[in-house]
Amino acid sequence: MALDKIIIGARIREIREVIFGETRKIFAQRCDLNERYIGQVERGEFLPSLKSLNQIVSSTGIDINYILYGKGENKKLNIIENLHNIIDISDKDELKMYYKCICTIKSYVSKNTKE
Repeated sequence: MALDKIIIGARIREIREVIFGETRKIFAQRCDLNERYIGQVERGEFLPSLKSLNQIVSSTGIDINYILYGKGENKKLNIIENLHNIIDISDKDELKMYYKCICTIKSYVSKNTKE
């Protein structure tokens, strides 16, 4: 199966816009790549290099099989969709509680990774 640079570019754009909701500039910074390069890849002007693809995968947590072939469960997308669903059906007090829990967990994880 040949790799389709237009479809791969569209998947990378979907990851940037839908999953992360980031501008091309912010996404490029996340992946430690050039903004212009990301644009060229998203437009399907060429395939990303292996190094660049690895940077995108490492920076986003998206399965490489999803980016290249559209296969495999995109767990990060599922998690984000589930969180959006929870947020949509929550009231103000529930949202405050979720926020406090997430901040507490994040600070705990950050503290433990530094040790």
